[in-house]
Amino acid sequence: MRDAWFAGAGVVFGWLLSKAWSDPGCQIGMVIFLVTTAVLTLGFALAVVGHGRGSQGPDRDDGDDRDQ
Repeated sequence: MRDAWFAGAGVVFGWLLSKAWSDPGCQIGMVIFLVTTAVLTLGFALAVVGHGRGSQGPDRDDGDDRDQ
């Protein structure tokens, strides 16, 4: 079902993009929207992936002598 939502959203977004792309004012707005969305998505992904990581890793204690 999730794939159907992605396909439907892609069709709707493609149709909207084809209609809006013929107007020069909409072209600039669409480019700004797409670039902003990409930057925010990348920032969010990097924040989620890098969250909680230290130089020693998340599972390591300073007093842990088992691996020596």
